Amino acid sequence: MSRRTKISGLLLRELRKEAELTQQDLATRIGISRETVSAIENDKRETIEALGAEVMSKWHMICAQRASAATRHKFFEHVMQYFGFSDQHLSNRAKEITKPDAQD
Repeated sequence: MSRRTKISGLLLRELRKEAELTQQDLATRIGISRETVSAIENDKRETIEALGAEVMSKWHMICAQRASAATRHKFFEHVMQYFGFSDQHLSNRAKEITKPDAQD
């Protein structure tokens, strides 16, 4: 999946619905219009690109607490792939972060 692969509006809708939020509830919390939430969920590419990572981050933070673990994981994988991180890269990075210090 390349960097230019779009963020999935369907996945964002799934996150919002699992969080039991209306489009208006989410829009108010993020600070955008309900129409913008609708455009994002309907994969309006220009809307998604114009808003960028900050809105997607807020969307995730607001919805993730109430979304299922499977949906949170799917969203995380999707975003990592969107930004060009391969499974191998993530695996290597996790090993780096969790390896014991050489000084211990």
